[in-house]
Amino acid sequence: MDFAKLESKICAFIRQRLSLAKVKNVVIGLSGGLDSALVATVCHKVLNGEDGKLFALIMPTKSSNKDNIKDALSLCESLKIEYKLIEIQPILDAFLASCEEPDRLRIGNLSARIRMCLLYDYSALKKALVAGTSNKSEIMLGYGTLYGDLACGFNIIGELYKSELYDFARYLKLPQCFIDKAPSADLYEGQSDEGELGFKYDQIDELLKALKDVNMQVAAKADKKLLEMVQEKIQSNAFKRSMPAIFKDIE
Repeated sequence: MDFAKLESKICAFIRQRLSLAKVKNVVIGLSGGLDSALVATVCHKVLNGEDGKLFALIMPTKSSNKDNIKDALSLCESLKIEYKLIEIQPILDAFLASCEEPDRLRIGNLSARIRMCLLYDYSALKKALVAGTSNKSEIMLGYGTLYGDLACGFNIIGELYKSELYDFARYLKLPQCFIDKAPSADLYEGQSDEGELGFKYDQIDELLKALKDVNMQVAAKADKKLLEMVQEKIQSNAFKRSMPAIFKDIE
């Protein structure tokens, strides 16, 4: 992949989206993971030295990985990104007080939606667009929270598979800590994406590419459990990849 060409196209895309929205600023939720760090780095390249500004919100809960918080803060300091650190545990606790028998999945979804509420409120304050941080692998699998981390004003990595982002990150010279750490939504203590999915992203992405290209020879050679997992998630989470259906048959 020609990352120099890709970067140039992405930068042009960001400028186009800002122009169409008639705003100059971008706000991003920084988790301390690779995806948000990469998006922030590219957005910073576009806005640095121009009229616009990049803002970041770092929004941990009590179970958030402390190293992720440290890495997110370090990135903001090195790129001179204006940021706010917002402990969202009190907000989450207030929601949980009204929930019946919340389980780990629902708590994670609540956390993601709280973060997106804060991001959109801050975007209104700063007249900014919210930058998305979901990659193509997550979008195809539906591995994200609807109206949570999947919500955004624009997305520059939605057509890049997770496994492709590592090489892009190296090209952009992201700090090695982001490249080395295990992928995690950090929604609860010890959570890892590949642990939940049961397979490495390299394996998942190879199959996703084969299914997208209707390459059934490659798909047929895939691990049976991997194929079942991927097909089930693609089908059951299809609703996350489109706008809600609107009834139109009105006479």
